[in-house]
Amino acid sequence: MAVFEEEFTVHAAADAVWDFLLDPTRLAACIPGCETLQVEDATTYRVRLTVKVGFLSTTQDLRLTITEANRPRRLVAVGRGEDRKLASHVEVRNTLDLAPAPAGATLVRYRSEVRVLGRLGSVGDAVMQVKAKQLAGDFAARVRAALEARA
Repeated sequence: MAVFEEEFTVHAAADAVWDFLLDPTRLAACIPGCETLQVEDATTYRVRLTVKVGFLSTTQDLRLTITEANRPRRLVAVGRGEDRKLASHVEVRNTLDLAPAPAGATLVRYRSEVRVLGRLGSVGDAVMQVKAKQLAGDFAARVRAALEARA
């Protein structure tokens, strides 16, 4: 299982960041490759993502469930996705920890544990690491831009 960790600061209060992370309409625009994000219930979401990883392009239909929500400090979601065309599966556990930062800002620590099976898993860890870092950076920049535009 590969582990990816990032952290970034948002110039917004933790409550505002928390509300943003739980607003599927606003959050979907920040997830790289997100085509759709549908709410099944208060803790379960369906996400369709298309991402190019190395020489492969994958479209994953993910089902994510929030397993821990400690407002406004910690959010944990687990999910499983499938790309039938590539005969690939993805299992993921995402953890977001929010902490106060100077000047009313919020530090967001992001940890993603990802397990890739099937053809997509053959791409290799080095390629996956580079892609994951790029996606995490894009996500952070989009969240910052969305929240700071409203501040």
